Parts: sequence; C-alpha cells; structure tokens
Amino acid sequence: HMGGTHWYHPHHHHSTALQAGGGAAGVLIVNDPPGYLPDTYANMDEKILFITCHNLVTLQSMAESSESNLWTNAEEAAGDAGLDTNLFLVNGQLGETMTIEANKWYRFRMVYAAIEQALEMQINGDDAACELKLMAKDGIYLDSIPRDISQVVLVPGSRADVAVSCSCTTYPC
Repeated sequence: HMGGTHWYHPHHHHSTALQAGGGAAGVLIVNDPPGYLPDTYANMDEKILFITCHNLVTLQSMAESSESNLWTNAEEAAGDAGLDTNLFLVNGQLGETMTIEANKWYRFRMVYAAIEQALEMQINGDDAACELKLMAKDGIYLDSIPRDISQVVLVPGSRADVAVSCSCTTYPC
C-alpha cells in the first residue's frame, strides 16, 4: 500500500457512526519507502494528532433511535461531570498541550474522526508566528509539496499532513 496517513474504524452494519463517533477508531501510518520523499520532509519530527469530535447529543439521539445501550445517557452524564456536550479530543485528551521547538519544522499527521461536524483550525498566539504548509490530504501527497496554507480544514474522516514551524517574538511563547 502506498505510504500515507490513514485511519481505521468499524463498519458494523447500521452501527458505524455510533461506534466511530463514540471513539472506536485510530490512526494508521503506512511508512513511505526509503528515498520516496526529499530529505527535508522525510526527516521532520512527526506529531500524530488523532482529533475526535464527540457530539454527545447526536450520539445519544442515534443510540436511542437504534435501541442501543451505548450513549443513552451521554448528555446527562456530561452535565453531571461539568462537561460540554460537544467534546473535541486530541489523542484521547481534553485540553492537552504540546511543546515544539522554535524555528524547527514538524510534520503534523492529523486524522479527524467525527460524525457530522467540519473542523477549521489555525494556530493563533500573541507571542508566536507560525507557518503551515500542506503536504498531503487523505493519505495522498499533493502533486507539488508543500503548499502554503493559513488554516487546516477537516471534514469527518479526512486526514491532512501539514509541515509546521513557529518562531517566537518574545520568550517564552
């Protein structure tokens, strides 16, 4: 199989959205053959970002409609825990942070698992200036890499490989 950023999830008849939307999914990286990419891209440190959106109201409604036992009290449980009913997790974590070195290029391999919501992301910061360069979408390299972008747009099931480098205008940033 060609190299790229992919993902896996169940395809159980009539349950895919409920299962994948509930978190039964993961990232699958197929390595490029040696020499396939120029060294600049092949040697970047990688950060894998498995981004999931769990809209608990939608999951609960789907569970009730399908007479499933899963997620039938998701909205109430979130309220009891003081959580929002529309949760975005990165690598299974809520509100997690990541540290990167200034002026170093990283390859962010992003997978977005959701039922219905698109996601538009950009890097904002008062003390940092970041460059984003798109390398691949949905596991397939662009014809000409990289392409400058200002934000990353992901729809359910999509993937993006983005080269990211940030510089600090004041330290720490």
